[in-house]
Amino acid sequence: MSATHAPVADSELAALYVARIEAHLTRLAAGHDPLGHLFAIERLAGAARAEWREAERGARRPGNQR
Repeated sequence: MSATHAPVADSELAALYVARIEAHLTRLAAGHDPLGHLFAIERLAGAARAEWREAERGARRPGNQR
């Protein structure tokens, strides 16, 4: 996420990733650009994992109240 985006609650962020992945799965099921959609899903899953890890790190920092 770039600095220009407003902070989003964890559950909202997860919902955004799920929606984007589902859109790619729909296009994949329709037979549109299979490799392109598979790579897009892989990138989105990686980004979601990175966001989750960063949120976990932030929650474990001393003095950080979540």
